[in-house]
Amino acid sequence: MPSAFRSSAFIVRPFYYSTIAATADAFKKMKTPVFYISHGGPNLLEDKGRPCEFYTWFGKYLKQLKPSAVVIISAHWQGEGRNGIFVDTSEKPELIYDFYNFPSHYYKETWDHQGSPLVAEKVLGLLNKAGIKATGKRYGNDHGVWVPLKLAMRSNKDIPIVEVSTFGHEDMALHTKMGEALAPLRDENVVIIGSGSAVHNLRGLWSFANKPTPQFVLEFDKDMEKLTVEMTGQERKIRANSLNQHKHFRDCHPTAEHLVPFHVALGAAGDDQAVKLLEHYFATVGFSSYGFGLDKNTVLPKYSA
Repeated sequence: MPSAFRSSAFIVRPFYYSTIAATADAFKKMKTPVFYISHGGPNLLEDKGRPCEFYTWFGKYLKQLKPSAVVIISAHWQGEGRNGIFVDTSEKPELIYDFYNFPSHYYKETWDHQGSPLVAEKVLGLLNKAGIKATGKRYGNDHGVWVPLKLAMRSNKDIPIVEVSTFGHEDMALHTKMGEALAPLRDENVVIIGSGSAVHNLRGLWSFANKPTPQFVLEFDKDMEKLTVEMTGQERKIRANSLNQHKHFRDCHPTAEHLVPFHVALGAAGDDQAVKLLEHYFATVGFSSYGFGLDKNTVLPKYSA
């Protein structure tokens, strides 16, 4: 099986954007980009294929971008009630090993990252201002956060990571609203990331293992890509909020917790153009990942196969 998957005040540094390519106009002041990334299990850390190539690019990109913080919405943490969201306020988030039946060394992983109670307070303020009941708690970082970001940045002493939950339901419009509420962070040098999986059907995983990617996976993923990269603004939000009406929605997402971080990212992206950064499939899992608002001179990931 491929290694990518298995069963005081809020202080902001001055922000100057750069692409990986060193060009004369590579530095300009602008909003930080937004990302939706697809993560895997802990053995993603040992991947040597396309996901690894993407996350290698992503880590270099973030290191050069030098954001003041990363605010990341994880598919593996849900809020309470209809309108509840949790925000991690840990200064040094503990790693949560929320996966089962993996080799023992994955439960000994560590990471030299940090959180930011100050950024967490900013997130709480923006969400509550938008009418979302946001509550801070010392939670830590589940594998939807630390696995992909550790693969991207094996060492990360400089960029604080603040994890945020999804709602405890599948309402896509409310997740989009949540992203809209977080969008002002982009003006304060904070990168917003939704971490989930573009296609996530573990129930069908072994039925389709070692077979061609099922057609329903390809159709859903391609339709998701089309609305993401060909539309912007309100039109894109409306189409995205209707993904639960797609004929293959439940085939690809028996439950939607891995999809709704995409809607948060979409809401935060606003009118910004999107680009697909990764396309990769294993059976009924899809790793498609997107960037919104990237500078036109950004050198995108290159893949060996």
